[in-house]
Amino acid sequence: MTLSNSADFLLEGLTVSSPESGLAIINIKTPLDIPAIVPFKTAVDRCIENGNMFIVVDLANINFMDSPFVGTLMGCRKSLQQRGGDLAICSASQFLQDRLSIMGLDRVFHFYSTPQSAISDFHFLGSKENFSLTLPLQRNCVLFLRRLICSVLSKKGFKPKLIFHIETIVDELANNAVDYSDKDSKNFFTGLTISRKKIVLVVKNPHGKLSKTAVNQLFSKYKNPEVNMESARGRGIPLIKILSNSVNLDISQTEIIVQVTKIVEV
Repeated sequence: MTLSNSADFLLEGLTVSSPESGLAIINIKTPLDIPAIVPFKTAVDRCIENGNMFIVVDLANINFMDSPFVGTLMGCRKSLQQRGGDLAICSASQFLQDRLSIMGLDRVFHFYSTPQSAISDFHFLGSKENFSLTLPLQRNCVLFLRRLICSVLSKKGFKPKLIFHIETIVDELANNAVDYSDKDSKNFFTGLTISRKKIVLVVKNPHGKLSKTAVNQLFSKYKNPEVNMESARGRGIPLIKILSNSVNLDISQTEIIVQVTKIVEV
């Protein structure tokens, strides 16, 4: 679908294609400044009318974008997200990426190298993947778990900052499981749920029969964590609460279960 010849468009070189149902690619070959705002917003509105809620904006031929157009991009993305869709930008030159980063756009958008990579991520956007591992209660397994989870998140294209936060959380919780499990136990469980919107980490470790006092102490530890310099572990719980969006503790008859949720900021 090519829209540049429509009377609604005052911008030469604006084309829209739909390679698959629900998805559109907008390609523009002229500077993105104030005169380009109305044609671009009209193109986005047409995409929405046609049911294409996921839009890729190809910037391969663009060397300039002013701040009003940046605001337009963000506004269009918000409108699409409210409808369950999204907007991505791709193929920007390093020069343009640097300029957009100065304007803070790198904190809102991920810069995709090609339209295909953005489309692949859109396919992943609505999906959810689950991983689970049962590992021996050994210190070297914590290092293995950290590296494995970081590798998976890196392959999925998550930002280094988020991966570092998850690694810190995994290190603390897995080490706690090793330190505080029942002495007769051999294994602990880790579950990871990944979507483009959030990451949920679950760590379960077995325990012997806990007294009511011990259970209350554990709940208090997670609800009101204190830094105890004499403790080998547990000092990272305040940090975990800072790095995550929620920390939930549950204690069954046989397990201590900690669930941490991290919302993905794109």
